[in-house]
Amino acid sequence: MTLSVPPLLEPDALPAVLARLARGPLLVGLDFDGTLAPIVDRPDDARMDGPMHDRLDALAEVTQTAVVSGRNLDDLRLRVPATGLILVGSHGLEIAYPGEGVERAPGLEDSDATLGSLIHRLRRETADLSGVLVEPKRHSVAVHWRLAEPAEEAAAGRIVESTADGFPAFVIVRGKMVAEFRPAIDRDKGSAIRLLRGHAAANGASPAVLYIGDDVTDEDAFRALDPDRDTGILVATPSRPSAAAWCLPDTGAVAGFLARLTEVRRSASSRPD
Repeated sequence: MTLSVPPLLEPDALPAVLARLARGPLLVGLDFDGTLAPIVDRPDDARMDGPMHDRLDALAEVTQTAVVSGRNLDDLRLRVPATGLILVGSHGLEIAYPGEGVERAPGLEDSDATLGSLIHRLRRETADLSGVLVEPKRHSVAVHWRLAEPAEEAAAGRIVESTADGFPAFVIVRGKMVAEFRPAIDRDKGSAIRLLRGHAAANGASPAVLYIGDDVTDEDAFRALDPDRDTGILVATPSRPSAAAWCLPDTGAVAGFLARLTEVRRSASSRPD
């Protein structure tokens, strides 16, 4: 698939995009880090601000809304306390629907059995790299080098590659300054969006999808969208090649866009067809 650089969603283009999203069943999928919360050097420090919390609460009142993250579900729940949201953790390996149980991808027991050993090895191998962080998750482990010097970054890359050979139950997925050992299961943010749409269709009409995300892993979700009915928005400054149709510069712009979307959905629902 040839990628193009999506244009910035300027004020003159905004009314047409909002009109496309104003009526009918709609599923909104939102990445967390870099979309709802600013990117920070240490993953544990990531937080949404108060206005973004309010935007999510309001949006969930007018349309089905999901937060789709690489973070595990327990971590995500602590950072996204808004009610009425679908929470998708571990790149789609865990899905929690409001009022329902957690759906986990089959086959996780194989990778879970060796996850502890993988985490131990990565911690041991990177112990002398002060700018490299090993982040254990429920079903995966990430190696971050946002704080690393170039030599440490290169060393971390070599460690990731050499470690992978001993843990065939995992695949390496790369993002911004991070490599994650993820279970070798056919789940990603794109398949998660397809599952969410199917779940919604089972309970009513199949919704159009709006997906907003900033990372390389969000491209899986953008590629899962139908350009004739769905909308993908990349969060990036500057814009970069992507399967998304539009670009917003930062989390502040995302908050403003979600506020406008909530307004038009409310207004459309109050008007007769």
